[in-house]
Amino acid sequence: MTSELSGYQKELLAHIEFIGRFYGVVSRADLVKRFDISEASATRTFQLYNSIAPDNLIYRPNIRRYEWQDNASPVIEVSINKCLSTLTDGFGDSFAHATDKPFAVKNSLFHVNLDILAGITRAIKRKYPISINYLSKSSPLGAKRQIVPHSIADSGLRWHVRAFDRKRNEFRDFVINRVSSLDPCKSDEILTHEERAADDEWNTIVELELQPHPRLSEIAPMIEFEYQMVSGILKKKVRQALAGYLLDSWNIDASPDASLSGEHVMLHLRNAEELKFKNKVLAPGAGHC
Repeated sequence: MTSELSGYQKELLAHIEFIGRFYGVVSRADLVKRFDISEASATRTFQLYNSIAPDNLIYRPNIRRYEWQDNASPVIEVSINKCLSTLTDGFGDSFAHATDKPFAVKNSLFHVNLDILAGITRAIKRKYPISINYLSKSSPLGAKRQIVPHSIADSGLRWHVRAFDRKRNEFRDFVINRVSSLDPCKSDEILTHEERAADDEWNTIVELELQPHPRLSEIAPMIEFEYQMVSGILKKKVRQALAGYLLDSWNIDASPDASLSGEHVMLHLRNAEELKFKNKVLAPGAGHC
């Protein structure tokens, strides 16, 4: 039935499905705000969506919103990259598949499983824990973990969920593509020490001072221009929990004496000795500290 819809109708339905799927609840006000349409038009659009997918959304009078069902099946095909960029940057252009050929591409070894991602983001938005089967080096076939997620982040190489791990009793990063299954724990209470406000590593901002690698003095002006450095330094503020990933993905030499070599290593962390944080070990050369 969706093949008979106009492009504009698909955009409206895609918005309903995106908000419901990734945030857990959606209302007519979401359509009115996004598309500047009337309440009556928004009502008709929800009626249309419910006629196509009657089991995906259930109206909850107590909150005056439609609730996405955990066993729902999306009916509007969407772009994975657009979903991810919308979750991180907010709404912009259409997140339904574009009809024209793109002139910019993003290389990636894999795509995020949108059903797993949506289960995580619903838990974040609606504030409840989730039980996951998580594959790791110690449990390559997976092991059950109960986590309290509060944020998702692109490490530069893959997507992570930042969450309180009830098994380890601490905040940790989980690779989303290592989550093979997910179950919501909506009746479980989130404790104060499990909330985002208690995650010191996430809430602490560190400043990285990046400079052209000292061994590349001949091409330092080019590097300074490329990275838009000021007086030979690029200062980058980042969450402490994410700093190690950034240093790793950019191949930044984090050794105090700038001892790394290789054509792929063009930057050096000038304040390597001053900065101390847990995942700094991910950075090239950090083991030399």
